[in-house]
Amino acid sequence: MKEFLKRFGIIFIFAGVVVLAYAEFNRMESNVMLMISGGLILLGFMFYVIFNNILD
Repeated sequence: MKEFLKRFGIIFIFAGVVVLAYAEFNRMESNVMLMISGGLILLGFMFYVIFNNILD
């Protein structure tokens, strides 16, 4: 379980990248998908740093 929590942020970062790629390849004009992907990437980075500091 500790290993999963250490890698939990990576899942959010990967999801953000997938959303960003989807928005780019479909040529979406709205910035909503960009905000969602940016939020996921930022949230994933924060989870990754915080969980790794707590669990180590």
